[in-house]
Amino acid sequence: MQNNFDAVRLGLALIVVCCHVAVLTALPAFQPLLTYLSADFAVKGFFVLSGCLVSRSFLSSATGWEYAQKRIRRIYPAYITAIAVAWLIGLAATSLPATEFLRSAAAYKYLAANASFLNFLQPTLPGVFEQHPVPVMNGSLWTIKVELCLYACLPGLVFLFRRLGPFPTAALAFVVAVCWELLLTHWPALSPKMAAELGRQFPGALHLFAFGALYTVAERRLRPLLGWLTLGAFLAFVLLQHHSLRILVEPVCYAASVLFLATSLPVQLPVGKWGDLSYGTYLLHFPLIQLFIQLGLFRNSAWLGLVALVFTVLVAALLLWHFIEKPFLKRSSHYLAPEVGAKTVAC
Repeated sequence: MQNNFDAVRLGLALIVVCCHVAVLTALPAFQPLLTYLSADFAVKGFFVLSGCLVSRSFLSSATGWEYAQKRIRRIYPAYITAIAVAWLIGLAATSLPATEFLRSAAAYKYLAANASFLNFLQPTLPGVFEQHPVPVMNGSLWTIKVELCLYACLPGLVFLFRRLGPFPTAALAFVVAVCWELLLTHWPALSPKMAAELGRQFPGALHLFAFGALYTVAERRLRPLLGWLTLGAFLAFVLLQHHSLRILVEPVCYAASVLFLATSLPVQLPVGKWGDLSYGTYLLHFPLIQLFIQLGLFRNSAWLGLVALVFTVLVAALLLWHFIEKPFLKRSSHYLAPEVGAKTVAC
């Protein structure tokens, strides 16, 4: 069936790249990007598409162990490679002598903490990017642990889909996620910044993931209505974007929008013929931006630097796909067996 999942995911990843360039460089030339692009929308869109695609993967798996294997193969090899790449960039860019860097406990704490998805325990490397507006090595990795929590919840969601029905289950996930965010917002011991940080962690994205899974199990009913649902949700979002009801409208708007772009466009964009570059783009762009800042590649021409960065990120993602991601996929993956992918679009 015609779809644009690969193109939409890559587009969302590039939105994150552009937003992070504006934040990390703090250059005035890039600040308009934050007006017209939203990393928040892109990340939440990823959660929706993940719910849609990973639920297809789960439903096509013979056992829970097969499903778990698919997830591990898809996530961890590229993830651990990205951590190693950031560490090597840190070794090359540190202001410390190399021997001092290599003797530093923080350098190895970075590897251990990030490899176990506890990125917040050691987000920086010693002597690396300390003069940058944001000295973090890879601020994008926080979403991966949220993804893993959502993957673990999927068998329970599918069970509830079958027992309660798809729409009541999605509504329940919606209530859980919204209540989580509201509870944190009104918790007196938390600062607004901390409440926002915790709100985007699990289960704050549960409803987005559930909406994607809902589309998978109820596609025949939802697909004919998706265009109207997207239009209605978008109009409601525009009218209520400064209202307290935004918390209810935004998830529906974001979910409907990315699903419409991925499944209902009249043309198919052939992005997938080069492989799935979205994950590699997402994983690798942050430390590469930091390296570009360190080398002064945005100094003379900010926009030329951005073009060079995007090209470098895409090449790195292509290499990551062909040498790390693709070899670890199961033979049933749609990238290795197109006839299977046409039916399931599972990874």
